[in-house]
Formats: sequence, structure tokens, C-alpha cells
Amino acid sequence: MPILKYVQRWLPLGTLVLYLTVTGHALADTSLSEFVVATFVRHQGRELSQSERDIANALDQKAAQPLAGDPTFNLKYETDAIGSDLGYREWEGGVELPLWSPGQSREYKREAERTGFVADAILNARRLEVAGKVRDRIWMLALARGDLEQAQSALQTAQGLADDVKRRVDAGELPRSDLLLADKDVLTRTDAVAQAENRVAQAEGAFRNLTGLESAPAPRREPLPANKELPENHPQLVLVDAKVEQARAHRERVEGERRKGPNVWLGGKSFKERAGAGYDSAVGVEISIPLGSVAHAAPALAKAGAALTEAQVEREHRRHQLDEALYIATLEYQRTTEAQQRAQRRQELAEASLDISRRAFELGETDLVRLLQVQADTIDARHDQQIRQLDVGQAIARLNQSLGVIPE
Repeated sequence: MPILKYVQRWLPLGTLVLYLTVTGHALADTSLSEFVVATFVRHQGRELSQSERDIANALDQKAAQPLAGDPTFNLKYETDAIGSDLGYREWEGGVELPLWSPGQSREYKREAERTGFVADAILNARRLEVAGKVRDRIWMLALARGDLEQAQSALQTAQGLADDVKRRVDAGELPRSDLLLADKDVLTRTDAVAQAENRVAQAEGAFRNLTGLESAPAPRREPLPANKELPENHPQLVLVDAKVEQARAHRERVEGERRKGPNVWLGGKSFKERAGAGYDSAVGVEISIPLGSVAHAAPALAKAGAALTEAQVEREHRRHQLDEALYIATLEYQRTTEAQQRAQRRQELAEASLDISRRAFELGETDLVRLLQVQADTIDARHDQQIRQLDVGQAIARLNQSLGVIPE
């Protein structure tokens, strides 16, 4: 059984087992889908789904009843004690049974099914929402860690250069002013590392607050979707479609209730004409057929029609939103891919320039200021290349999110 269906069916047990499973394994072995499951069971947000499920169960129970309503017991007693007082007595009692009109129970059943579909669609849409949050937190943390790695690498490079400059200053090959420049660069890079560490701590806190897990591994780039058209089985589209069908079924049920079914009375009576006479008994059946009135049913029918119209408008609005989000995500993927290619070429040129500048500095053909400038450009190029690679991974994740892909 797929893990998310397991959660849906056995949520109380699944919450404990799955959460302990994810938190008990090494994070490096944890997949994106497991992060989504851990977050989903921690932030279930299933109250709306459960309320729809309760409505569906109530409608289904109603449809399964043999009668359209509760039976009514009535009892009547008549006497002439305050009139002629001849001893007339009459007892009459029976049960009134409201019957279904043709197709009425079937309309309740249909609305129950449509409401059940809405309950399932709410859960699935909620999973997609959680997946989007997890994706954003993971890639936000990855970008922060990328900044930290580059800051640490830049500090290491600056420190190595400062050590080399100090050795040459001590040997009398370079002026002491070069050592001051190198030490200043080390302090600048040290401050950059501290700032990057703070950003990583903030990103880890946001991830931990969402998932309940201490940290996340380096994200794996998601598969690039082959089809970039908005699918009809997008969880958000499925939800709004289900709500439209639910509203339509409700309107049909309300319209059907305008034609109420007949009431059947089954009972009997026992009476005597005068004092001293014996009681005579009889049984009877009575059928009453309500006359449906359009005017009396109009308010409920109009309200149900308005709910259907509102659901249809919401469906079109949501489709436009999803189309726009997909368009933006597609453009973002194209932009990040092109930017990554440019960053790759820039890094190659910067690395070549740094090699030339280092040899020139060692041979005394250039000064430290020039070398520091080239080194700073190379560090920026390396950082830009790494960040652009992460940007591409994040763009693919957002593209999958806009297409309604839930990690499995």
C-alpha cells in the first residue's frame, strides 16, 4: 500500500510509526517523500476533510434508511362526557410513515459520494501544499549552506594567501603593507563566514519548525517533468472539480425534495356507542400525497444554485491561477538554466585568470592588490556557479510543484 494512502487510512497509527521511522533514520537516507509524510502527519490540517467526510457519512446513512423521515405515532381519544354523556368512547391510534419519492434516496446517495470525493481531494491538495513548503524549506537551506561553503572556502584561500605573504614579508621579499592587506582580507572573509553561519542557522530553524526534524541533507535534484502542460489530475483542479460536482448533486437533491413522497398511515380504532355497549374495532390505511409548491422550495433551491455557481467560478479562477503559476515556473527554469551556463563559463575564465595572476605574483610581475582583485573575482565566480546549480534544482522543484507532482 502506498505510504500516503496508509497515512490516510490509518492516520493515528501512521502518525506515530511514520514519524518515528523518519526521525529514526539517518537524514542522508531520507527521501523527499518521507520528509513530506513526516510534515504531513505533524501538520495534518485534516479538519476540513474530516468535516466533509462526516457530511458524506450522514448523507449516506440517510440514503440507506427505508423511510424518508422518522415515523410518527399518534393516538386520539374521543368521549361525550361533557356533552350528551351517553357513554360514547373512541380510541384511535396508528403510525404515520413518510415514504421516499421516486429517486429521492438515490439523490442523497449521489451527494454522499460527491462529498466523499471532496474529502479525499482536500487531503490530496493538502499533501501538495505540504510538499511545496517542504521543497521551499529544503532548497532555502541548501542555498544558505552553499553560501556558507563558499564563504569558508574563500576564508581558507585568503588565509593561505596571508600565510604566504607573511612568509615573504619575513624574508624581506614583500613590504609589510602587503601583509596588512592580506590580513584585512582574512578578517573580511571571517565576517562573511559568521554571517553565512547565521543564515544557515535561521534556515535550519525554519526547516525544523516545519518538519520537526533537526536538519536536512543536501537536496537531490528532482526529475525534470517531461510534460509541462497543466494536468487535469492536478490536486487543486481535482478539488475544485469535486466541489462543483458536490454543489451540483446538492442542487439536484434540493430540487428533488420539492416533490415530497406520500405519507402512509397504518392504524386502527376501538369505540362504543353508549354506556353498557361493547367495543367495536377496525383497522385502516390512509395515504396523503403532498402537493409540491415551487414558491416554498424556491429559497432553498436558489441557495443551492448560488453555491453551484460559486463553485464553478472558483474552478475557473483556480485554473487561471495554476496556469499562471506554471507559466512563471517554466520561465524561471529557463532563466536559471541559462544563468547556470553563463556562470560555468565565467568560472572557467576566472580560474584561468587566477592561475596566471598567481604565477605573475610569485615571479614579482604583479602586486598583491591585483592578485587580491583577481582572487575575489574567482571566489565570486565559484560562488555564483554553485548557487546557479542550486537555483536550477530549486526551479525544477517549483516546476514540479506547479504541475501538482507529489513526491512518492
